[in-house]
Amino acid sequence: MKKIFLFLFILIASMAANAQAYIGGTFGLGVESVSTDGDTETGVALALAPEAGYYFNKTWALGASVGVQYSKVADIGVTTFSILPYVRATFARAGAFDFFAELAMGYAHQKVEDFDGVGGFIAGFRPGFAAHLGEKFSLIGRTTLLQYTHYDGISDLGFAINSNVELGVQFTF
Repeated sequence: MKKIFLFLFILIASMAANAQAYIGGTFGLGVESVSTDGDTETGVALALAPEAGYYFNKTWALGASVGVQYSKVADIGVTTFSILPYVRATFARAGAFDFFAELAMGYAHQKVEDFDGVGGFIAGFRPGFAAHLGEKFSLIGRTTLLQYTHYDGISDLGFAINSNVELGVQFTF
């Protein structure tokens, strides 16, 4: 039993030696066009998502973002709050750039102006990049490539390229 605890301690200590925590956040912008009965409306979505996480090594990270998004299409405003834990895998490096993919799953709550809100499940696949401008500072960019949402009995599976673009910063310590 002592050997198992000693092994686990050494394993965790070796992982912690290469690990680094980070904080940061992103600002997102999305533009969408909705067409109904021959009328086309264009809407804009703005999002702010602070985040924190932990790099286990140069490939794997675990983090979470807490976001708020406001969108308005056809004079209807929608506010969305979300809590999205994610797993990040860095799959390529080129100079000061790291390219990663995130699998995010969490909770979201949507409220349409004067109506009651609905809560539900949200999951997405988000590719992105990190541009390392210094040892502790990086610029982050990502988009949602594939997303699934389920709000109180309403399911929506969407595929989009650059449906929203998020840019932000990350401080590693």
